[in-house]
Amino acid sequence: MNILKKCIALIALLLLCSKLSFAQLGYNYSGYSVGLGGGVAIADADVNKKISKPAFFGTVSYNYSPFLTLTGELQVGKLAGGNIMTDKDTRAFVNNYKALTFYTDLQMGELIDYKDYIVLNVIKNIYIGSGFGVIYNKMAFVQRTSLIDTKYVFPGQDASTELTLPLRIGYEFKIYDFYREPSIRINVGYQVTLAYGEGLDGYNDPPQIFKNNHVDRYSLIGVGVKYNFGTPVSYRKPIHRF
Repeated sequence: MNILKKCIALIALLLLCSKLSFAQLGYNYSGYSVGLGGGVAIADADVNKKISKPAFFGTVSYNYSPFLTLTGELQVGKLAGGNIMTDKDTRAFVNNYKALTFYTDLQMGELIDYKDYIVLNVIKNIYIGSGFGVIYNKMAFVQRTSLIDTKYVFPGQDASTELTLPLRIGYEFKIYDFYREPSIRINVGYQVTLAYGEGLDGYNDPPQIFKNNHVDRYSLIGVGVKYNFGTPVSYRKPIHRF
């Protein structure tokens, strides 16, 4: 009789543990991520013609929560613009740049209660972000002498370093594993990076001669893939609902 009671108690305990374990499914996430990605970079500087060029990046992230990440990113690529034949001032440039950026991305899921709402479960992965960084500009080509007035040399630097401010918006697709934990993140995003200087295009002409309406900047439309790893951490609400 005692053996039977012990067996029943053991079965009940196992069922309880199984139920608790199942109830926890969908709450856990990994604390760290590494990723790679690429996209198209477009400079918006002092020359009129904008040219799309490839850019690539690698990331390391600390996941404060499934919807709030702190990221360090190394980005390399090309920026280009102008055309010596069609530009009214005969200016053109190609910049082989490297950028190191630190930023935070905040997703809607951190702020809203998306439980049992299909629409909210879709928009919970929309994110915005910002941070700070530095960009190293290295001109592969820059037209230094005016083809209209060959005595005029366009002032500027062939290499420079500038502080940057990234402004980000995008959407993250989460891929879940058997335990309903997000194991892969796919980010589709748009980023505008403001550069505080005149180094993106290599031109620093006097504003009295060449109109300069805004801070130099470049845009990046890109796709990145991140792999999550580390000890699972429990979130305050289910991450995966559908």
